[in-house]
Amino acid sequence: PTASEQVMARPMGGFDFSCSLRNRVLMGAGQRPPKALKTGTTICGVVFDGGVVLGADTRATEGTTVADKNCEKIHYLAPNI
Repeated sequence: PTASEQVMARPMGGFDFSCSLRNRVLMGAGQRPPKALKTGTTICGVVFDGGVVLGADTRATEGTTVADKNCEKIHYLAPNI
């Protein structure tokens, strides 16, 4: 199998959609659900026969101010993610 097929065949997990139920309840009560924010962060990934490589920038901003020049944006979640 190709690298992509191997990645897709691994057990899925690590994502929690419990907030979707919360958002429906809030909307039913007249509340607005949280909005997605555009942050401008660039993260990319490449799948190859030996695994996956992820890359990201390390700068964190608050508006036009650089708040952190060495911010880790890729975090370990689980062995299959």
